[in-house]
Amino acid sequence: MDFIRKSAAVAAASVALASGLAVLTSSSASATTAGHAVVLKLSESVRHKLADAYWNHSKEFKRSKVDGPTHVYYGKLNGVYWAVGSIGVKGKPISYQDGPHIWRRTAHGHWVYRSDTGGCLEAVPKAMLKAWHLPRGC
Repeated sequence: MDFIRKSAAVAAASVALASGLAVLTSSSASATTAGHAVVLKLSESVRHKLADAYWNHSKEFKRSKVDGPTHVYYGKLNGVYWAVGSIGVKGKPISYQDGPHIWRRTAHGHWVYRSDTGGCLEAVPKAMLKAWHLPRGC
């Protein structure tokens, strides 16, 4: 649950930072220079696709039981979209532990649920974590 508290603090800082920057607002926006991580605004459509990818990864429960994702960090680096956030299964409290969770999508691909992290974000590129102001956590 420490991640959720950190997420709220980072989200507030991100909003303050975003007010002074030109932030892209959709996943269809053009890429910036190679190697530059761009923070994107999460749309409800993308949130829904992340939940679908989580469900497709397991399918041990009904899609309607997917709770989230919440506290999502979303961005793009070198043509690859990344998302990190909290997600779980309604009625299964244990499903909420070991986050945050990671998703990845290539420019023309579908969202793929990568894994939960147990708090260690080493699977996310350092440049993306830096743009989100998140620590690796491991």
